[in-house]
Amino acid sequence: MFSLALANIRMYSRRFIAVTLAVMIGTAFLAATLMVNASTTASLERSIGVAYQNADLVAGISPDETDDSVGLGPEQLTAVRQAPGVAAAEAQSSAGARIETGSGDYNAIVQSFGSDEQLRTTKLDSGAVPAGREEITVDDQHAKTYHLKVGDEVGMSGSSADGSTVDFTARISGITTSSNSPFMGSNLQVTVSPQRYSTLIGSDPQYQSLLVRLDDGTDPAEATSAVTAALKSAGVPQASVMTAQERTVEDLAGFTGGQDQLTGVLLVFALIALVVTGLVVMNTFAVLVAQRTRELALLRTLGALSSQLRRSVLVEALVVGLVSSVLGVLLAIGVMAGLVGYVSTLPSASFAVLAVPPGAIIAGLLAGTVMTLFAAWAPARKAMSVAPLAALRPAENATVHNRVGKVRLVFGALLLLGGGGLLIAGAVLGLLLVGFAGGLFSFIGVLMLASLFLPGAVRGVGRLISGSSVPAKLASLNSVRNPGRTTATATALLIGVTLVSMMMVGAQTTKQSFNDELARNYLVDVTVASPASYGEGFDGGAQPGPDAAPGVGQLGTEQAKLAAGVDSIEEVALLKPVGRNAAGEPVYAATAEQLARVLKDPSLVPGTGEVLVGQSTTSDDVEVTAFEGSTASSLATKHSQSEISAPLMSLETAQQLDGYTTGASAARAAAEAGPDQVGAYPLLWLKAANGLSTDQLQELSSTLATELHVQDYQVAGGALERSLFNQVIDTLLLVVSGLLAVAVFIALIGVANTLSLSVLERTRESALLRALGLTRGQLRSMLALEAVLIAGVAAALGIVLGTAYGALGAQSALGAFTDVTLSLPWAQLALVLGVSVAAALAASVLPSRRAALLSPVEGLATE
Repeated sequence: MFSLALANIRMYSRRFIAVTLAVMIGTAFLAATLMVNASTTASLERSIGVAYQNADLVAGISPDETDDSVGLGPEQLTAVRQAPGVAAAEAQSSAGARIETGSGDYNAIVQSFGSDEQLRTTKLDSGAVPAGREEITVDDQHAKTYHLKVGDEVGMSGSSADGSTVDFTARISGITTSSNSPFMGSNLQVTVSPQRYSTLIGSDPQYQSLLVRLDDGTDPAEATSAVTAALKSAGVPQASVMTAQERTVEDLAGFTGGQDQLTGVLLVFALIALVVTGLVVMNTFAVLVAQRTRELALLRTLGALSSQLRRSVLVEALVVGLVSSVLGVLLAIGVMAGLVGYVSTLPSASFAVLAVPPGAIIAGLLAGTVMTLFAAWAPARKAMSVAPLAALRPAENATVHNRVGKVRLVFGALLLLGGGGLLIAGAVLGLLLVGFAGGLFSFIGVLMLASLFLPGAVRGVGRLISGSSVPAKLASLNSVRNPGRTTATATALLIGVTLVSMMMVGAQTTKQSFNDELARNYLVDVTVASPASYGEGFDGGAQPGPDAAPGVGQLGTEQAKLAAGVDSIEEVALLKPVGRNAAGEPVYAATAEQLARVLKDPSLVPGTGEVLVGQSTTSDDVEVTAFEGSTASSLATKHSQSEISAPLMSLETAQQLDGYTTGASAARAAAEAGPDQVGAYPLLWLKAANGLSTDQLQELSSTLATELHVQDYQVAGGALERSLFNQVIDTLLLVVSGLLAVAVFIALIGVANTLSLSVLERTRESALLRALGLTRGQLRSMLALEAVLIAGVAAALGIVLGTAYGALGAQSALGAFTDVTLSLPWAQLALVLGVSVAAALAASVLPSRRAALLSPVEGLATE
């Protein structure tokens, strides 16, 4: 039987191409998923572990310690240094500081150069180690970004643990290699001398951990006990002493929350790819076995047992599955090596490393091989379960008229109705887990019912497009000639397109919903706070002119004009402080026209006699007093759904306040109203152009800060946050769509495979049609329409299902904490449909060309 199986593989090698591709891609997906997890873990260990890379042991406070007063300080450090077997020990700690350069102020993480060179985790690239109290080093990445070099002087300020402020001018003595540790964040990395560091951490410092280097030949287990005992004698009853590798693993667990969500998500998509692959493989073997019915029946007539022939088919599946799985694992390793190699060239991810765990290779080989065997078992068993003479009869398909169809109908309907009810309940109640369970069960029900509605849908659409064209009529009939094969092919594509559409609709709805929520929380795209709010005027302290509007410095209007001239700024509103409320807070005003142009929600523009307040204000009216007014005006409140920085009214309303004037005295009164209050000076509200990327918005913020002579942190607003959020969603959607595209690609391989096998199966029929007058072009058109019909119907149904699942899923996930706004990405959905149809059309080219080139005489002579 083994020789027979190998002979069949050689004879039908072309028919196994699609199976090989499907299994190879599915296996590669699974293996790559496990490699992604292992590589991520290894890269994080390499990143997090950089702080302990030169230490033999790392000592700290045990998580079981309940006494908050217990800590690591100089006493504990001295005790560890005196422990048997310890060659050196250094404290690991950091302090925050501000670095002032010519280009701005920046947050910094400050550490000390340890006295023991072997335990130093900071590598000096150029210059010298800081030797004096006024010398520092900075990391190379931030040095390039902020244009810093050895010899530059910068201002440095920080607050020590005892509350004292430390300010001094520092000279950069060296440039260090930037740390890969994620705990550093995006902060400037600064190192100072031990003497200077002691002033930053105060007289009673607390350390995060202690790095220990052991004497040569010291047993780590004995040293661990000695260090633990030393810490206990120094007032740390429950200490944690472990090797650098053990501490890295512990930090990694804390960094990821002890959970591996990434692998879980990726494995879901790998499972989807494997399911679709299984459908393609099962369909292919079903057709292969059915095509060889006469051959198998003849072998059984000559004495071959059913079990022997079944083993022959399974041997074919074993060989094909094993070879395809090996190719898939090799493909996964190659792809991952390329990706990691590229990522490691990026400065921010130089710690990336490829890890190929044996489990990934074994799992890939087993999954691909076992899946192929399982997919081939059902067709082989079915073909061998009938008598040789009865084997020539076609298999009975599942319909409502037979037992198989009725059982499938009942279970599928129960799952669809029950799961659909749970999905709707999850959407209404905002319960994600309930909605997820409902979506899963209902989709399984849809797949179980697929054989009952997919062939009918293909047949119905075929009748609509057939018209009077002979190729179209023949394509419509051929597409449902084998309902089981059509169902399996369309189902594979249906799964992939449904999931892709679901993610697209869910992501678009999530983005729209959060954009609406951000519009309610951030009234405008960009806000610029006057430097006067921080003790200086827009112009560095110029006094208001005699004709200045209330609360506006002489350059306030000029600043608004400057902002209006910046690219990507469409509208500008200058908010003027015109009075104060009962709490003494400034109340701002701008013209209603300006507010309508810059507010994200124009309906929030306060009308005449109204003042816009935050959601925490519960009263129906507020008292507003003009800066020079002696009486208060009662104004109706217009409530925002979020908090706002200060009450807001239209300038038209402000001009009706008692005591409102436009002279210089009012401007001075505004300046004197609250010099210590942020916001007691003019504000700029800006509307940015639509469609700006995150990089463009960040560049816009920097440009505004430069043009308006303000610090970066004085430029804020919702546009950048909204862009960052959308970038996260878009990135996630891109990754997920890429993963699900694998399933769609495998399904399209199934379409091509089905069409190829169908062409081979109908060689005599095609030749007869040619002999009866069908041209080569008409034959090619018939086969192309057949592929387009199956793929188009499956993709269209998948888009409808995906849209429903995406909308209800978004409602389940977000409904509990925000209003959900349905938004459909029509262009993306149309692209999915177009790609599916175009791919099916491309898949028909080779089979149709092969069928058209075969002469009628040769085709009729084929057995």
